[in-house]
Amino acid sequence: MEETFNIKAIILNRKPFSEDGSKVTVYSENLGKLELVARGTKKIKSKMAGHLEPIGLVEIMVVRGKRYNYIGAAVSEDCYAKIKNDFAKIKAAGEAIKVFNLIVKTGESDPDIFYLLKSYFDFLNNAGVKADYDLLAQLFIFKLLIKLGHKPELYNCVNCRKKIPPLGNKFDLAKGGLACAKCLPELGRAHQLAISENSIKILRLADKSDFKELEKISLDGNIKKEVINIISLFFKYSF
Repeated sequence: MEETFNIKAIILNRKPFSEDGSKVTVYSENLGKLELVARGTKKIKSKMAGHLEPIGLVEIMVVRGKRYNYIGAAVSEDCYAKIKNDFAKIKAAGEAIKVFNLIVKTGESDPDIFYLLKSYFDFLNNAGVKADYDLLAQLFIFKLLIKLGHKPELYNCVNCRKKIPPLGNKFDLAKGGLACAKCLPELGRAHQLAISENSIKILRLADKSDFKELEKISLDGNIKKEVINIISLFFKYSF
């Protein structure tokens, strides 16, 4: 008798596998990232294919196999239709999935990461037309890095450990956080990024706030560019 188990998961990717099937990458609530085989999804009459589209929350019955685990049944809980009908939202979701797949390893389970991803897709699905999706995608990546144990120091100097003053600070990629003006000569100039007081406030807010709160942020072009650049380079340096 085949052994089965049920999972709630978010579909990250689906690609062709074997003659008429697919290999589906999911992130599940209790088992983390998994690669599952779905048989017959290339067939026109497949009842399962529509439930396994990327960017979807699905209840899956998994059948254990000797080489692969297979999807025995799948029922969509939320297909996030409003994301898939909006190019800007698709782009923001796709950027998140691209980074997520790159840095989250198979089999590593963390319910907090599952709920971070779910909350991001829930937010995107219902977000208004004025939301800054480029910025929000980067803030998701920043929150993901924090969940994975790469939280930067945003309150005290990474060198002297004193409270960060309002001005003259830099973000030190090598040390993983803010360095005050007094310590900059000692640390050297390598891996240091200029950071304004407003950008520090945005990163602190990103750590503590949900996406509905972050949607309210309105930045001028220079601050937005600075925040996105710092997150992007911090991500690249960390991975």
